[in-house]
Amino acid sequence: MKVTDLRAMNRSEERIPRLRTRGRANRKKLLRSAERLLVTNRGAALRFSDVFESAGVSRGSAYRIYIGIDDLMQDLASEWINNFVAYLGELQPEHVPKDWQQFSDFIVERATGYWTQTADTLRVMPRVRSDAPASYKTALRELSDCIAALFARYYSMPEVPNWTSKLSFYVQLADAVFSDSVRVENRITDKRMVEAQVLCRTYLSFHLPDWIPSRLDTR
Repeated sequence: MKVTDLRAMNRSEERIPRLRTRGRANRKKLLRSAERLLVTNRGAALRFSDVFESAGVSRGSAYRIYIGIDDLMQDLASEWINNFVAYLGELQPEHVPKDWQQFSDFIVERATGYWTQTADTLRVMPRVRSDAPASYKTALRELSDCIAALFARYYSMPEVPNWTSKLSFYVQLADAVFSDSVRVENRITDKRMVEAQVLCRTYLSFHLPDWIPSRLDTR
């Protein structure tokens, strides 16, 4: 890939933080329009013109924010995952988790609840991911860091080589089950949630001891 292509791919990440008030408003319009069109078309490819015309944003204003449809898709993918990261970061179990296995199940259960409310997102996420590998990988790293922080909040975690990378795969396991459930059954069923819990818990058991000291008094 040429250097100019790399610059283009990262254009929104460089420009968005510097947007003025009207630019930020137009960005939100473009993102919501793209999301609506993706859901309506069940993930079919979009043209940038379809998005900015539907959003009521002029061509010139749209191109001042994004270089094109792939650039917008990167930003949309990042926003979806970052919203989930913010949700996870605020999680507070009603009861202190008995062990890390129970805490892992809790995370997957709450993730199920979150993505159930945004099932349309899961229907089109594979399309967005394929168009935005750099953005999605960045968002995944942030999500992995968030889950690592959650585990560290409750447990005296041992040193695990490449821990956040392992949590990235942990996230992808749940994501694969959720996406398949929505594709086949049009929702995330309780059965598929349990499947995701078992897969995620089993995967972590290859890297974590059966018992990890709790940071909280569980008596």
